[in-house]
Amino acid sequence: MPGDEPATSAIPPTNDTPHWSFSARLAFRFAFCYLILYCLNTWDELHIIFLYFLATRQLTKMPQPFLNPLWHNFVPWFAKHILHLATPITIFSNGSGDTTYDYVLILCFAVISAIATIVWSFLDRRRASYQVLYQWLRYGVCLTLGSQMLSYGIDKVIPLQFGALDFGRLSEPIGEMSPFSLLWNFMAASRPYTIAVGSIELLGGILLFLPRFTTLASMISLASMANVFVLNMCYDVPVKLFSLHLGLMAAFLLLPEAPRLLNVFILNRPTAPSVHAPLSRNPRIHRVALIIQVVLGVLLLSAMTFLSLRTYFRLEADRAAHGPLYGVWSIDEFNATGGSAGSLFTPKLLEDLKIPATKDRWERLVFQNSNRAFIQLTNGTLDFVKSNVDLKSNSLSLIDPDDATWKCIFSLQTPEPRQMHLQGTVNGLSVTAKLHREDETRFILTTRGFHWINEYPFSR
Repeated sequence: MPGDEPATSAIPPTNDTPHWSFSARLAFRFAFCYLILYCLNTWDELHIIFLYFLATRQLTKMPQPFLNPLWHNFVPWFAKHILHLATPITIFSNGSGDTTYDYVLILCFAVISAIATIVWSFLDRRRASYQVLYQWLRYGVCLTLGSQMLSYGIDKVIPLQFGALDFGRLSEPIGEMSPFSLLWNFMAASRPYTIAVGSIELLGGILLFLPRFTTLASMISLASMANVFVLNMCYDVPVKLFSLHLGLMAAFLLLPEAPRLLNVFILNRPTAPSVHAPLSRNPRIHRVALIIQVVLGVLLLSAMTFLSLRTYFRLEADRAAHGPLYGVWSIDEFNATGGSAGSLFTPKLLEDLKIPATKDRWERLVFQNSNRAFIQLTNGTLDFVKSNVDLKSNSLSLIDPDDATWKCIFSLQTPEPRQMHLQGTVNGLSVTAKLHREDETRFILTTRGFHWINEYPFSR
């Protein structure tokens, strides 16, 4: 497909300045204000990647964004005094991009943009068009969308986003999984598929930093983000707002190409090359901006790859550091007596696990590494705990990070390599248990592998 931007120089200006309709000018003003606010908020968190990458040996913690403190004060005020929300906003960015704060923040962007559009339209009502400013807006959206596509892609090509199928995830019944967890386990089950999907996203991100490939990059990004958005909606992944905005950015970049794409793909008609106004009438400024675009892409790709690889190797080393009890231990006998509470968990943990006190008996102990374990209950519920195993003193202690008052201390014996006896106290109850280590190859999801020839479907 013909290139979107000139390679070395600005497009010569003409005397024929196009005249935009009133609705087009109004839409552009709103889109400009909204996208600038959203892109600035996105880059506010992305800049820390540069700082951490450039000073990775000196920094002990990630730098903080610049604009977040401003929004963290304004958004709760807006929610309380303008929207009159009954519950104050106290939850900010925490891994979920669909909090009340995030929705109110988007509303703030829309309101501020609408007010700015009205003022701008009054002060600049004689303007015929915004050809150059429109190109600068496309330029900023390219950089923002490209950076996020790089981030999405790298975290899949270097398989970090979905993690690995550890014993805890393999032991959880599918009916007990949330839709979010099911999707994460599905993606983690096949690294080649995850890497393939990430490669497409990474390709879209790389091409967005190469000016001649903006149209192709936008098409790839739009298709990728449409897929991500549908998955987020169908599996309740709390990144719906963010993936929707990235998809809309890709659509924004494709919008002026819509007639050409319609001619090529639908109407089977010839189409003229794409022509865009220059970023500046000065060819040097135009060239410098394009060079910055490419250099920024290289720096971002390098920084993200470096940090992702370092995290990946650290996590792989942690997974390889198997503790002495590594494996899935099934409980053959379990007896609990005494204690005033009568439950193996504190009231807080019972509430967090969403189980009654009568459903607190254990079915398995799952040890992933030297300090990470899971307690699986008879109803399939998993509780993550920190473990401390000392074979010299034959002791095992478990700590629940969600409730420091919960105590679990055992003395352990291993009469056979795949047998374990426990005796101690759990939440004030005296507990004795006998366990045996299960065969890890029983997990078909990790042992089945790939087969070119299947005489019958293997669907058990």
